[in-house]
Amino acid sequence: MKNTKKLPRRQQVEFLSLLGQLIQSGYSINQATNFIQQISHDSVWIKDLNLDLAKGKNFALAVKPYLNSSLNFQIGMANRYGNLEKILLRLADFSEKCLKQENKIKQILRYPIVLVILLIGIAIAVKIFLLPILSSWSDQQSIDPVDEYFWPKVFGIILLVLFFFFYRWKSFKKISRLRQLAFYTKIPLFGKTLNHLINYQFSLQLSMLTASGLQISQIAKDITKNHSHSIESDFAEKLVEMLESGQSFSDYFHELSFLDPTINIYFQQGADKELLNRNLQVYSKISYEKFLTSVDHLIALIQPLSFVIVGIGIVLLYLSMLMPMYQTLGGLSQ
Repeated sequence: MKNTKKLPRRQQVEFLSLLGQLIQSGYSINQATNFIQQISHDSVWIKDLNLDLAKGKNFALAVKPYLNSSLNFQIGMANRYGNLEKILLRLADFSEKCLKQENKIKQILRYPIVLVILLIGIAIAVKIFLLPILSSWSDQQSIDPVDEYFWPKVFGIILLVLFFFFYRWKSFKKISRLRQLAFYTKIPLFGKTLNHLINYQFSLQLSMLTASGLQISQIAKDITKNHSHSIESDFAEKLVEMLESGQSFSDYFHELSFLDPTINIYFQQGADKELLNRNLQVYSKISYEKFLTSVDHLIALIQPLSFVIVGIGIVLLYLSMLMPMYQTLGGLSQ
């Protein structure tokens, strides 16, 4: 039975990274995948991949069952219109750097998350154990007794909040993915980073596709016929829809406001294909550097903000303990 299960994201990145290194060292794609099979601990899927390649199936189709839709789209387009090995190198580099950034964020958040969990545990312990003792000390009941319905109320509020967010999430998922992207790019701090990422990938794919010599409208129609269900195919479908309704490429950029109008300017200049392709490649590199810089800024902000939140929680926790104690001591002194 052939294994067609998608690889875990980390394994996808490791595969592309090693494949890119081997291609850069002079291996062909077939030689590289054979080498990976020899050193791989989980050789079932890579063996199936090599069998498909040996039967003459092209790399884009052979690797499709194992990678996510976005990677499959980019590899498929590169195989059809551009330099596949060059795009594999770019994908490997980009995927590896994204994974490293995610690991950085996880490492930075690990300690604050542990503190928050401990803080919540202490708050619950204070509510269950300390406050009832303080209440029992007060002969005149100078503090309010522990509400016996406290936990039902807490769970009720939590359920209502979860239901509200679940309802909003279901409603949000019904809108188009392009509208979802437009929403995400407007989120403070995070939105700017996502915007750089979108424009990097969009310009990179345009440079690859225009290198084939075909018109963008032709390529977009071709992409829509593949029904790849990727976000890239959504961009193509939107373009085809607008062009068929009599709108221009400029209108497309106006409609999708998260796309940088600079990309459209390159097309409007009427330059030859070679210059257009070079401009798009340079722009994609600039956007990529902006994306990495923006991620580094986000990482630098995450830890201080998380410690501020934890600090506020600690102050509120101390107040919740000291105020009843103060009231109890005041009642005892009377």
